[in-house]
Amino acid sequence: MYTVHDLTVEQMQELKQDYLFEHLEEVEGRSPSWYEIANANDIVSDWIIFDNYSNIIFVDDDFYCTAGDIV
Repeated sequence: MYTVHDLTVEQMQELKQDYLFEHLEEVEGRSPSWYEIANANDIVSDWIIFDNYSNIIFVDDDFYCTAGDIV
C-alpha cells in the first residue's frame, strides 16, 4: 500500500488519464480525445493529482500497469 507521492511514473500517468477522463465528463460533458489521453501527462499537472488523491491509499491492483497478471 502506498500514497500518491509513492506512485511510479507509469502509475502517475495512468492516474492523470483517469482524472482527465472524469474531469472532462463532469465539467464539459464529453470524453477526452485520443490526443488528450496520450498527452494527459502534460495536460494534468502533478499538483492536481497530489491535491485530489492525497487521502487515497493505493495498491498495485488499482492500476493496469502494475496489476497482477490475469490468467
